[in-house]
Amino acid sequence: MKGSRNSLTSLRVFLAAARRLNFSQAAEELHLTQSAVSKHVQSLEERLGSALFKRTPTGLRITHAGAVYHEKVAAALRLIEEAESEVAHPDARVNLNIAVSPSFAQYCLIPRMREFFELHAEVRLNLRPRLMIPRDRQERFDAEIQLHGGQVAGMTSTYLCGREMGLVLAPSLLQGRRLRSPDDLSRVTLLKRAQRGFGWDEWRAAMDTRWDGPDDRAPEYEGFSMLLPAVMNGLGAAIVPLCLVGEQLAAGLLVRPFGETVTGRYGYHLMRPRPDPGGPYLDTFCEWVARMAADLPEGDRTPGNGRGHSATE
Repeated sequence: MKGSRNSLTSLRVFLAAARRLNFSQAAEELHLTQSAVSKHVQSLEERLGSALFKRTPTGLRITHAGAVYHEKVAAALRLIEEAESEVAHPDARVNLNIAVSPSFAQYCLIPRMREFFELHAEVRLNLRPRLMIPRDRQERFDAEIQLHGGQVAGMTSTYLCGREMGLVLAPSLLQGRRLRSPDDLSRVTLLKRAQRGFGWDEWRAAMDTRWDGPDDRAPEYEGFSMLLPAVMNGLGAAIVPLCLVGEQLAAGLLVRPFGETVTGRYGYHLMRPRPDPGGPYLDTFCEWVARMAADLPEGDRTPGNGRGHSATE
């Protein structure tokens, strides 16, 4: 780095160290020695006149200066790599690594991804099924789509869909009968979601507080990726985000006996890390996801639902 600007190698070393928060792991990732990684980071710090990391007995912590530097450098390097790829390999694709809630991937994202690829054939999406908890803190994604309340430390969050929920079941469970009130649900098996949110208590508070709700022995399913197949196969009724079941309702595979819409606390959010390396391809994908989610049917927008009953938090 004598008399020159920071080398790309040093910048890539810094990004790996910031991602891992461990010089040894960064060295292993880059096939360097730990000493070489430490020297690259030290040279950057001397040139900038600021500490990029705080060395502690339990490991590295990125400083405020380091976080600011990381945000700008990561974005710049992504642009450089994209430019090099387009010029040197015009047929190559840009990789975006996206963590997605399994239910959103299964029912919303994957069925519509062909549209994105028709518009942006130069992008390759690497999808990973992930939940917010538990998580490997070493993992880092370009963006995430998660079922959450929306406030996550170290990430920006944009609401997509999912707060509007309702009771759904397979038509076969009705057996020609009409459900007129929650009291009529005593004739139907009620299914619970094991995680927080979209619970019967929240739905009951909006619909009829006098109704006792399902008993403690009601079956539980882990996540909507398990719960929705159970509902569609006639195993019982459940409370689900309406954005997940628009196609099933339109096709008559599921019905909403009450036509209600209850607004809950949780929904699907598009999340990006801070610092955010960004880049035009990631921006393009995130903009497409937001438009796609806005077109998903929710609440009374779903065909044939009739008038809805809504409640806020």
